[in-house]
Amino acid sequence: MIWQALNLPWQKIREFNELYLGHLSGMKPCASLMKPSKLFIVICVLIILILMYYIWFVKLTVNMRWGIVEEPSGKATETSVCKRILTEDTITKVQNSKTFLVSAYLDLRGSRLVRILGITYRNEPDSLLCDFCSIHYNYSNYAELQVHADHFGFPYGTTDLLCNIQDGRDPEYVSVYQANDPAHLFLKIQNTNIETNELEPKFHYNFLVCISAMFDAYNNVLQFIQSMEMYRMLGAEKVILYYTESSPLMKDILSYYKDFVELIPWPITSFINVSRGWHYPEHPGDLHYFGQTAALNDCVYRNMYKSKYIALNDIDELIVPITYKDWPEMLDSFVRTDPTTNVFIFENHLFPTTPQDKSNFETPEEWLSVPGVNILNHVYREPNLPSEINPTKMIINPRSVVRVSVHVPLEFTGNQYQVPSDFAKLCHYREPKQKDLDRSLLHKDNILSRYEPELIEKVNRVLSDVRKYIKNTPDGQE
Repeated sequence: MIWQALNLPWQKIREFNELYLGHLSGMKPCASLMKPSKLFIVICVLIILILMYYIWFVKLTVNMRWGIVEEPSGKATETSVCKRILTEDTITKVQNSKTFLVSAYLDLRGSRLVRILGITYRNEPDSLLCDFCSIHYNYSNYAELQVHADHFGFPYGTTDLLCNIQDGRDPEYVSVYQANDPAHLFLKIQNTNIETNELEPKFHYNFLVCISAMFDAYNNVLQFIQSMEMYRMLGAEKVILYYTESSPLMKDILSYYKDFVELIPWPITSFINVSRGWHYPEHPGDLHYFGQTAALNDCVYRNMYKSKYIALNDIDELIVPITYKDWPEMLDSFVRTDPTTNVFIFENHLFPTTPQDKSNFETPEEWLSVPGVNILNHVYREPNLPSEINPTKMIINPRSVVRVSVHVPLEFTGNQYQVPSDFAKLCHYREPKQKDLDRSLLHKDNILSRYEPELIEKVNRVLSDVRKYIKNTPDGQE
């Protein structure tokens, strides 16, 4: 049958045997055509060897393309091309483009897609492709770039790169690249294996705080410690801090808080010229305030299925309940009233730190050697002007949020609740906003008085634990 398939007539084979093999060997031609010739056996062996080599070569090529490596047992592993060029940096530049990637998340709340959080140049958006890589398959498609509305006029803005998934399988890695360039560095896709339809999901935390960002040799040590201890008293179980730079002393304090404060490296200044203010072009730079909105959105997605609620505010701000003892009791009451509420908005109330408002005899003298603001000494706040929109901060159910800005959510599901000021206040301890306001027009507000004894005790304990790091000098530097 095989000779028929090769279209070699039996007569030709016989003639070849008689004339060629007989001549070379000096032997007589085979007496019977029923026995295969030696040449036939050799040709068959060569064909089998060529086929085996071809199969091996094709499999090797496919494995290299898909990033699959075979162990000695023959089992495919995740030690792949994708993993070998996997980036672990918080910020990754897309090759030959003006787009920067922060992180990638599987998002199954609507259509099946991978949402890559990034930053891009708004005036000339890149045309980019997503290259999905998995242990099982590999494919590419175009990314849809959606720049967030809250770019504050700066040339660069926080951006969602949306990459649709073609089938029911969940990819493990994704790379973003321009059509003329090869896939460069891969991001690990997070939030995989999440059961979004669980009736009672199990969270690592009930309340978590997202803060962005610490920069410019930050050294407000006393206020930072007071804020961390207040967060604990209010119900927070974890603080996520996007870290660019701080003083040496502050690094030691962060090291002390390593079990409570998780630092996310935020080397944004190595990539983009950032502003130190919020409005362009009044505050020079190409990106709003150290990429604040990109960090906040990343924090929401990074902890979307880890924490039941997330508070989004700055280091110098505290969301302080008035008619409730802490955040759990407060949110419990709000949700019982309206279970569909997923965003809770708190109005800003500024406590200027320039004047010394109060002499607190219970405050230990040792605090004077610690650099930073003592929030317990500031009990007067500026009146909010009804003619101006006052800033707000929020506590959210992260699974309901698609995009957030600094002060409000940009896209979410469910209802939003503006918390009345007699229920809770966002207390902001900073330099005055109304600089020419007469002292007599400030409102006295002892909102922290019920927390004060416990806060003093806790801060004393912290300072005692870290006293080896704190020097008795005006600036607290080692």
